[in-house]
Amino acid sequence: MVGQACYLAVRKVPSARFFLFFGIGIVCGYYIALPTWLFQVVIGCIIAILLLLIGIEIYSRRWRRVFFPWLFYTQLFLLGIVWIGRALPAHQSRHFVDKEAEYLIGVVIDEPVYREGSIRFPLEIRHIVYGEKVSPATGQIMLTIVRKKNVSDLTLSYGDKLFFRNEVTEVRAPHNPKQFDYKRYLAHKNIYHQAYIQPADVRLIGSGEGNNMVARALAVRQYFVRKFEQFIIDREALEVCSALILGHRANFQAEILAAFINTGTVHVLSVSGLHVGMVFFLLNFLLGFLNRFPHGRPIRFVLILISIWGYVLLTGMAPSILRAGVMISFLLVAGWSQRSNQKLNSLFASACCLLLLDPFMIFDMGFQLSYLAVLGLFTLYPLLNRAFPIKNRWIRIIWQAVLVSSSAQLFTTPFALYYFHQFPNYFLLGNLFVTVPATVLMYGGIVLAVCPFLAVNNYLGIGLSHLSRFLLGGLKAIESLPFATTQGIDLSTWQLFLFLSVIVFVLITWYGLSKPFLWCTLVSLGILVFSTVVTSIRYTSYQGIKIYNVGREVAIAVINCGKVSVISTLDSLQHPRLMTQVLPDLHHYVRTGDIAFHQLPELKRGQHMKIHTAMGTLGVVESRIEKKPVACDILLWRNMSPYDTLEHKDFSNIKLLILDGSNRASILPEMIKNADALGLSYYVLKNNFAYVWNKKHGK
Repeated sequence: MVGQACYLAVRKVPSARFFLFFGIGIVCGYYIALPTWLFQVVIGCIIAILLLLIGIEIYSRRWRRVFFPWLFYTQLFLLGIVWIGRALPAHQSRHFVDKEAEYLIGVVIDEPVYREGSIRFPLEIRHIVYGEKVSPATGQIMLTIVRKKNVSDLTLSYGDKLFFRNEVTEVRAPHNPKQFDYKRYLAHKNIYHQAYIQPADVRLIGSGEGNNMVARALAVRQYFVRKFEQFIIDREALEVCSALILGHRANFQAEILAAFINTGTVHVLSVSGLHVGMVFFLLNFLLGFLNRFPHGRPIRFVLILISIWGYVLLTGMAPSILRAGVMISFLLVAGWSQRSNQKLNSLFASACCLLLLDPFMIFDMGFQLSYLAVLGLFTLYPLLNRAFPIKNRWIRIIWQAVLVSSSAQLFTTPFALYYFHQFPNYFLLGNLFVTVPATVLMYGGIVLAVCPFLAVNNYLGIGLSHLSRFLLGGLKAIESLPFATTQGIDLSTWQLFLFLSVIVFVLITWYGLSKPFLWCTLVSLGILVFSTVVTSIRYTSYQGIKIYNVGREVAIAVINCGKVSVISTLDSLQHPRLMTQVLPDLHHYVRTGDIAFHQLPELKRGQHMKIHTAMGTLGVVESRIEKKPVACDILLWRNMSPYDTLEHKDFSNIKLLILDGSNRASILPEMIKNADALGLSYYVLKNNFAYVWNKKHGK
């Protein structure tokens, strides 16, 4: 039944079938991770199927209609497996991880991001150095160079060639529940290792080693960023304009970004299809007069296409804008055809083209959200527009803006909930508000970028500053409204699949392809709602203690049926470490404003304290134990010294000993050995997952 539904949904869109089978093959090839011998078998199967298809086409045309489609789509599926598998480390004989190397030589493959204490960028390994031998190598790492005060910075750019000490380690999984999975994020970019090095351990040995076109595009963007800095004095306005117009977000403040995320308008900051669409509509309007001349239409088409790719170049050819450029180019070409479903065919054809260039793009969140948004505009928006017609011209404009926002939001909601775990309740208000100022900022910024007149640029800079402050003020006002966001939404992978199935079945039913699929819609929706209710009950009834891994600091959450208390050595819930490592998990139980925060006082050496909670008594001891600790359920031992010892009499009234991240790694092995000898229950928090105790399960 589900297979028939998918077939009915895409039977008039051939490129959708290509994308479906090829995309599923890519995903399977990534997660299954075939061994080398089986990978070679798959390649052999592709060749065999290709020869069989040629044979059927030449010698058995009567069987073509029966066997050709199945063989062709099977080949697409296998091709997807091979296409991504060839880039995985397991199938690269020269991957640097499998080699001994004292030093590595690599090339910067993206624009470095400068932070207060570091420079971070992805690096493509080209050679390994062992002794006096230099060998070719492959692979990518995320390299971080520590920046120190009073030391001259190393200035790097795209295409620079670096020689540095091999201190590469595997990217670690997150240490806390619901924390952002940086390891998975990098793995979806085919990066599995990282390195933190000092400036003295790296040497610049060359430049201009990257793609020339990308290098020139980034240089163009840097030129325009510097021009914006010259005429836009206000810092916040500069950040908004640089991000909205040029896609430059290197120095973007977290507070400003949160305002866009919480109002559902963060797509405005990511230079993508929306911005390319703005350029297209402006050019289409300005060049509309060409249609009145002979051969004017093809001239207008060529000028628009050249201008769009000029804008792609202006924004540095970032993956998001490059994706949008390819998408809009396919849609422009589709405009020459009058056949139905040509827009959808062009949409999926552009997606297939991008996956051929980079199969890892299918895991990119921006790729998924942008294509789903456009798919919603092409499928759901026409239905809603016909179902709810408005005759008044001015009301119709506003109503169509509402339908456009709703269509895009509905299609992107499943993945947005899956990735961000929150929903902007006032997304309609936010998108309606942001449309006009963002459009004016976009066009005004482009004029500022290309205008050669100093006086005009001064006025443009002042105008863009005032408009940016107006935009930020409005978004912050919407963000401050009661219940602006619903936080802590836990959408699992299979719930994501159910959500997407509901949308697909609704469209199939609405388009009249098959009425029985209304039952599929209701069943999928029922299962989704039931599972959501079960998940919600599980969180609201949870009772337990969580001791998070926040490095050398302490962060303890006591959760009791929707009431949460946080005990920490950090100063407040607004501390960046708590916001990124603790609150993403606690939002599933309660809103931030309802969390009770208690700062743990600083203890002196040998001091201890106990904390009484509804889940039991917690004890905290600093450094050595000078006398028998108070009886408690869980004892957190911090900053142990090499002279500290474990004696059973000191822990006779303690159920569990926690050794946290403040303890030195050199001391822990001996302490663990002593604890095992005494038969003590303990948990090592350093470089380990957070300790989670569930009262219901007693663990």
